Amino acid sequence: MSKQKSPEAVYYLASRCPSCGAAKSRPSATAYVYCDFCGSLSDYDFRKACEQPKDLPGPVYEKLANALKPECEKAALANDREKYLRTQLKLFDAWVDACPNAVPVRVQDAGFKKQYVAHMAECATACAFDPVSKKISDDMTTATQKIQWKQAGTRMWASKESFIPLLETVVANMERCYSDEMQQQYTPHPDGATSPLLKRIGNALFVQGWLPYVDEDTAKILLERTGLAQEYLTVESNPSAQLMCGHCKNTVPAFPGAKQCVCEKCGHKLSVEQGISCDGCGSHLAIGHDAKDFPCPHCQRKIERVGSQWPSAFIISS
Repeated sequence: MSKQKSPEAVYYLASRCPSCGAAKSRPSATAYVYCDFCGSLSDYDFRKACEQPKDLPGPVYEKLANALKPECEKAALANDREKYLRTQLKLFDAWVDACPNAVPVRVQDAGFKKQYVAHMAECATACAFDPVSKKISDDMTTATQKIQWKQAGTRMWASKESFIPLLETVVANMERCYSDEMQQQYTPHPDGATSPLLKRIGNALFVQGWLPYVDEDTAKILLERTGLAQEYLTVESNPSAQLMCGHCKNTVPAFPGAKQCVCEKCGHKLSVEQGISCDGCGSHLAIGHDAKDFPCPHCQRKIERVGSQWPSAFIISS
């Protein structure tokens, strides 16, 4: 009789929502971690962002940015902020499409994606025309040029002594980008992300590009200094009601006490305090607060709101 192989442990990021204080209860589908209880963006999972080595968001961004570099430089020299912004919009729109595992799952909604791309592009543009940010950028270039390389077998390593000054300029750059003064110049993140979280997300692009080129000690400093040294827990069975997303048929869990969650397949924010039973097939559905009449994703029967109420609504026990 052959011995059955034990299932591999599944890990997820140990995090706590800054909005409602709830702990994460299940693995996230993408690097953007949404609260299982209020649906707010609560953390950024660096390990999840690195799961597809061929499509790491940091290197992909650098490739796209290099292709548009002549346009950006021309706009910057002409002090043409509008043209620079158009180039950045083009860059981040392409980057979002190329790196689905590293962006919010909610970008599948066209309106959310437009706001998200605008946030990224306007932030980059504000920094490009900010004297303080430009000085930090020049310091970053100088620090990069001073990197000293060591060879160990077939691998090249950046020496710790020469890498740390570069790391400090990158951290300073993120501090400036997401300072109160700079955030007044661009569209807020559509998920209402906090400054510390935005800094971790911004630092992640730099970290992904450099991790393969630093030794273990330097990598530890790099992760800790950028806020990406994260703790992971093994998945346990947590009691939850199982609902069907009213937009895409994906199964979504409703944990006791939860009010909203994000469907990690289609990106819609769903209310899980109250469900709707389809009177055609009996499916238990979760929909957003602002949802209008819609076809059941399972049997296609049209479900219509009566005034401000949904027929066959039920309260999910807490």
